[in-house]
Amino acid sequence: MSRIMAAATVLAVSLAGCSMGIQPGQSPSGDYKVEVGYRKAYEAARAQAELCLTAKDAYKVRGEVDDAGRKATLRVTAPLTDNDVARVDIVGIDAGHSDVHIAMWGRSIWNGDAMIAMRDAIRFQVPTCVSYMPSDTNNPVRPPQQ
Repeated sequence: MSRIMAAATVLAVSLAGCSMGIQPGQSPSGDYKVEVGYRKAYEAARAQAELCLTAKDAYKVRGEVDDAGRKATLRVTAPLTDNDVARVDIVGIDAGHSDVHIAMWGRSIWNGDAMIAMRDAIRFQVPTCVSYMPSDTNNPVRPPQQ
């Protein structure tokens, strides 16, 4: 019994020291204005997340759409902790334009490249795990602070 308690304690301490998920000010993120309505932006973000960000279905894609408020949120959450490893917040400006905030954990498949691919999937309505478009210097990725 004491071995189980010791193992559980070691696991809890190691998980506490390893911050898994998006950390404000430390994770790659970006804010974009896109020529896509909030509903279509959400659908594209969901398709992108399901295609590229679930690590063979180990991570869950969750979303909420608020039609009255013209906004939507998409989250990819880690197993066990339910922490966000990817998050997209969308606010409709008008029928054909939205403000989009994208944040990624900054590790593994949830990095700055994934953030740019998500942005382009929303802009061009085509999910792909890698961006093939030239870099947009007007909205650079904010890298994690070290």
